[in-house]
Amino acid sequence: MTDPDGLLVSVVVVNYEGAGHLPACLTALAEQTLPRHHFEVIVVENASTDGSAQLIRDRFPWVRLVASPTNLGFAAGNNLGLRHARGRWVALLNNDTVADPFWLDELLRPVHQPTDAAVSKLVFAGNPTVLNSAGLTLLRDGRGADRGFRHADRGQYERTESVFAGCGAALIVPRPVAGNDLLDPRYFLYYEDLELGWRRRHAGRATTYAPRSLVRHAVGATAGETSPLFRFCVERNRALTSLRHGDPPLAFFTALTLLAKVAVAWSLALRSRDFRTARATTAAAFSYARHAPATLLKRWGGAA
Repeated sequence: MTDPDGLLVSVVVVNYEGAGHLPACLTALAEQTLPRHHFEVIVVENASTDGSAQLIRDRFPWVRLVASPTNLGFAAGNNLGLRHARGRWVALLNNDTVADPFWLDELLRPVHQPTDAAVSKLVFAGNPTVLNSAGLTLLRDGRGADRGFRHADRGQYERTESVFAGCGAALIVPRPVAGNDLLDPRYFLYYEDLELGWRRRHAGRATTYAPRSLVRHAVGATAGETSPLFRFCVERNRALTSLRHGDPPLAFFTALTLLAKVAVAWSLALRSRDFRTARATTAAAFSYARHAPATLLKRWGGAA
């Protein structure tokens, strides 16, 4: 990989209440085998209250700290970080990860053209013998799924190959043209990576899985996979993604499925007297309806 301009990669880490994870994450970045003059690290601080910003200033002064006055979420937070990026490529990395020393070197290995993208192999931080993600695949019902999720890592995902999309926890993509967002800021959390991959495929651009680019990931450390926020974002964003990129039957099916989930959630809530999931699913349906017209305009207008 030649780099006539010097700075090859901008690593963007979005942080919210991640003081417990940041030291391990940033220390691992300091130990990368890729020479330091080839990459920079940008942390977007999403208005945490746990002292994350001061921790970075005190212990990691080499990190570029970008402070947001509000919590922008993962999608808009990364977009903010990209406005400060100087590398030819940008690597998105979750704050609850620990990257192998060869992570960046190996992630760059399949990247040759200015439009190329690549994704790392993620394993569970608590049990690194179990796979978290070997890239994303699209299921027939519009859901995105991590390849190999919760499979024992026996070497079955050791081939460099094209995948539908890359998991946003450890992904490298070309830096977008100045002024353009990489991720859809409406998504806040979840499905923004699948939407990006689907959009790239429409443009004829591939994403390559780099199996030797290894990252340990504490899954769900920020939002939690049972929280109302998780339910709201996953249900709404899945339907919006299918509406923008899927064929008409899939778009209709995912919208109908969201409405059915609202009914099921309220039925369960009335029996359990726990209304959190029902409220989150209902809010997802209303938010989907509010964003659907703009999503259709992007679909028909071919907006990036």
